[in-house]
Amino acid sequence: MKKAYLPVLLLALLFLGCSQPETTTQQTEKIKIGVLVPETGLYSSAGVAMKNAAELAARHAGNVELIFSDCGDSPEKTKTAFEYLVSQNVDAIVGAYSSPQAMVAADAAGENRIVYIVSVASTGIIEKKVAEGNSNVFRVAYNTTYWGVLASEFLKLTKPEKYYFVGYDPLRTFNQGMLDVIREKSGEPEMVVYYRSPGVAPDDYKAAAKQLARIVGERDVVILGDPGGTAIRFLKEYRASGGKGIVYSVGGALALPATLKKLNAEYVAFQAAALDETEKTDLTEKYFKEYRERYGEDANNYAGLLTYDSVMILSQAFKQGGKEKLIETLESGSFKGAAGIYRFDQKHQALWGDKGLKGVIGEFVEGSTEVLYPPEYSTSSPVWTE
Repeated sequence: MKKAYLPVLLLALLFLGCSQPETTTQQTEKIKIGVLVPETGLYSSAGVAMKNAAELAARHAGNVELIFSDCGDSPEKTKTAFEYLVSQNVDAIVGAYSSPQAMVAADAAGENRIVYIVSVASTGIIEKKVAEGNSNVFRVAYNTTYWGVLASEFLKLTKPEKYYFVGYDPLRTFNQGMLDVIREKSGEPEMVVYYRSPGVAPDDYKAAAKQLARIVGERDVVILGDPGGTAIRFLKEYRASGGKGIVYSVGGALALPATLKKLNAEYVAFQAAALDETEKTDLTEKYFKEYRERYGEDANNYAGLLTYDSVMILSQAFKQGGKEKLIETLESGSFKGAAGIYRFDQKHQALWGDKGLKGVIGEFVEGSTEVLYPPEYSTSSPVWTE
């Protein structure tokens, strides 16, 4: 009797042995994503947030392997970093910071036929490259137009007597493009001032702050186009010199609640892709809460949040269509991130301003952040200095 059952038993074991590994492979198949992070140079503070956010996204996605490469603050270093990631056989690449860096990375993506998601830079040249045939490039970040649209929305909300524009010279291309849109929608600024990097001109930001403090009125707005640490020093100098009105920041360093509280930075407004107070998807709260718990700081950094969303988008696209159909899946699908629901237009630009994906404007008043825009998340109207 025992011999009669033996062939049946062997067949059963053979079946289980053949079928089980296939299921396991499907469950653990991962997308290998390269991340261009500015760990050194002018943008290194943003680089910390980008790396943290990418790691958190990989934990949340469950099907992501990350490879990091330092892209510094120059196009040359970005190209080298991109080539290193390609040599590591990554399936897709995200990141870099400035527009010149993203343009070099976009060209490299086309040459190597690898998907590249621009997570920070805003230059219109990215869309132009896609229109000319580089279908490997997508952008989750705002384009320059949307930066200007958000600033114009703030001016519409506040109705200032005058507005002033302060730019950061290393980001002049971005700042100038943003200002062109603001001019078109809100009229001419009273004055435009640029300050140089402290590494080139250590006291330039002080001169700009003191100059504006002498002339800006209580019902005026100062638009600050520097997302980096020098913006903090500018704000401190501006207020210490008697500067009035509301300072509207493009975010970055001046979008972090802990920084604003430490500075007692009353009457500072800022843009953000999302805020803790705006639960756009179930990933919003998850991202802000776990980032704070894991890294001990707030997660409002624009570059960090959109790096997180870039990784999450690739994870979802890979699950839906696999590596070979990444481009087609990104072009036709919708994807969930902490900032909202992403879809891409024909030039592979995320549809910011769409119903499911809007930038946020907050204002720091009396020790906390109030949401001013969009209307569906608003908790307050703009508050002016007294």
